[in-house]
Amino acid sequence: MERKDAAYFKKLAHNLMFDLSEEEAEDIVQEFETLTRQLALLEAIDTTGVEEMIYPFEEETAFLREDEISHVISQKEALVNAPKAKQGHFVVPRVVK
Repeated sequence: MERKDAAYFKKLAHNLMFDLSEEEAEDIVQEFETLTRQLALLEAIDTTGVEEMIYPFEEETAFLREDEISHVISQKEALVNAPKAKQGHFVVPRVVK
């Protein structure tokens, strides 16, 4: 695999619409090289004859239960403590423009 340099990561950041300082780009290069070395170690492990696993345990450890309706409140009761409600819905401040 080719070596990724700071210019590569700066260009990638620019394409994702944010800027990287030279120092940040160099830090990413170092982290990427560490990750690449770690992946190479994993790829070097001989897994011949090892059966693939879909689930890490022999048997499932979590069991789903059936939903049971136990306590139902009305829409009016649900909105009683809402600071603001309109047409049966909670009104919250806008967070996306």
